[in-house]
Amino acid sequence: MPDLSSMKARLTMTISGVSIATTVLIGGFFLYGNYQESKTELVNYRQDLEQNVEKVLKGETNVAYSIIDEYYKKQQAGELTEEQAKKEAADRIRDLRYDDGKGYFWIDTVSGDNVVLLGRDTEGKNRINAKDPNGFPYIQEINKNAQQEGGGYTRFAFPKPGETEPLPKLSYSMCFQPYQWVLGTGVWIDEIDTTFAAREQKINDEFHASIMKCLGVMIVLQLIFIAFALYISKTLADPIQKVTAHMENIGTGDFTLTEQEEAEMDALSARPDEIGKMAMAMRDMTEKVRKLMRNVVETAEYLAAASEELTSTADQAAEGSQSIANSVVNVAGSCSEQFTDVETATGETEKLTSHMENFRQVLHQTSDKVDETSDVATRGGQDVKTAVTSMQTIEKSVNNIAQLIEGLGENSQEIGAIVGTISEIAEQTNLLALNAAIEAARAGENGRGFSVVADEVRKLAEQSQEAAGEIANRIGKIQQSTDDAVNAMHAGLNEVMAGTQTVESTGHSFEGIIGMVGEVSTSASSMHEAVKVLTASIDEINRAITEINEKSRSIADEAQTVSASTEEETASMQEIANASRKLAEQAQDLQNAIAVFKI
Repeated sequence: MPDLSSMKARLTMTISGVSIATTVLIGGFFLYGNYQESKTELVNYRQDLEQNVEKVLKGETNVAYSIIDEYYKKQQAGELTEEQAKKEAADRIRDLRYDDGKGYFWIDTVSGDNVVLLGRDTEGKNRINAKDPNGFPYIQEINKNAQQEGGGYTRFAFPKPGETEPLPKLSYSMCFQPYQWVLGTGVWIDEIDTTFAAREQKINDEFHASIMKCLGVMIVLQLIFIAFALYISKTLADPIQKVTAHMENIGTGDFTLTEQEEAEMDALSARPDEIGKMAMAMRDMTEKVRKLMRNVVETAEYLAAASEELTSTADQAAEGSQSIANSVVNVAGSCSEQFTDVETATGETEKLTSHMENFRQVLHQTSDKVDETSDVATRGGQDVKTAVTSMQTIEKSVNNIAQLIEGLGENSQEIGAIVGTISEIAEQTNLLALNAAIEAARAGENGRGFSVVADEVRKLAEQSQEAAGEIANRIGKIQQSTDDAVNAMHAGLNEVMAGTQTVESTGHSFEGIIGMVGEVSTSASSMHEAVKVLTASIDEINRAITEINEKSRSIADEAQTVSASTEEETASMQEIANASRKLAEQAQDLQNAIAVFKI
């Protein structure tokens, strides 16, 4: 498969594409013009056919019109009456023919009454509303066009004699004003369509033939263009491909040429066009690059030797600087260790100072808290004394309430005894009322009133007994509640007495606490003073350690300065040595890279 990305292929495709586009454009323009010309010819041919038919119809109608006018003139001259003139004119028109007997005429009045139509039954009848098979009122249209100046044409559909299929028909009509007659004739124009179709087919065949001829010419021209494109591309691309091949060899490092390549480059350089100039420039560039590569080879060899000597010298200087640097580093290390120890001691004393200060503050806070505790304990002792007094008062009140509740219990028992007596009286009254009722019953009618009274007394006795029972129940509940209250008061009294003893014990404890808090406050004050003295001693130690630290720092800084200077010198020598080695490596790389080229 050919390489479509090559210059030769692209040049060939470009020229071929342009030639194809040009050929197609020219051929299309030619064919389009031919098509438009054929279309115009067909339109003109159709118009000519229709105009010829219209001329024939108009001419024949004028002949018939002149015949009618001839009889009208005889009528005007008095030779014929109007009726005779119309009849003779109608008879002449009825028998008048043209076009080998196929053409005929008809006459209608303006209102649509048929006067002449081949002697058919239609004569004498009105056909103003007659329509063709398509529903077109052709008689009305014919009469309307006839009344125009110079007459007019009308198109409608009508079957031929002996046929049923409606065909297009063209008529021409004129109005004879003296008689108000519409004279007309017509012809079927399907023959025009047949003639036009034959002509159209002929023109189409000629157009297709011209298309084939045009395609043949286009193909021949395209083949010529393709051959020309191949020739041009070969003429231009082959030399460029040769120069490109030589440049690809240069890209791989091969600057040499074979005898055949030398001859080809000489031939290309001798050309007077741009390709010759390009080949000449390529040869000049190749020679200059060869000379440059030779100089580079010599320089690389010299550079490699010089870098080896420089590397050796730099290594020796670096070793001496390294020895000095090691000694200085040892001194700096000792100073750094001493400085570290001093720093550690300083840190520890600072921590101790911080702890002592914290301890002193804690003692101070403890002393304050002890004072606050002493105040609170004092107030607590006073509150306890007040509570003891209140508890004693409560104890007395509880005793009084207990005595009152016990008295209430005794009164409740007495009320219960009275209620019992009332209940017994009610029961005896009930028995007496019952006996009275029995005696009244024995007395009969005389004891009826006494019986009623005895019955009422009995009812009252029963109600009194029930009320006494209810009171006895309630008194029993009150006595139970009173007993419970008495028991609760006795229990509360015991609790109050126990609380009083507890509060008194708490008061004695508060008195002991107040004494102990005073002793703690005295001890805290003594410790606070001792811590102040100890803190002052630690501050003196810190100042001494700070002086030692500053002196150690000064010694370490001086040692580090000497060490840094020595290290910088050593680093410089090492950098020189490294640069010399890199220079030697680059020189070797340059020699290796140059070895690829063939000069």
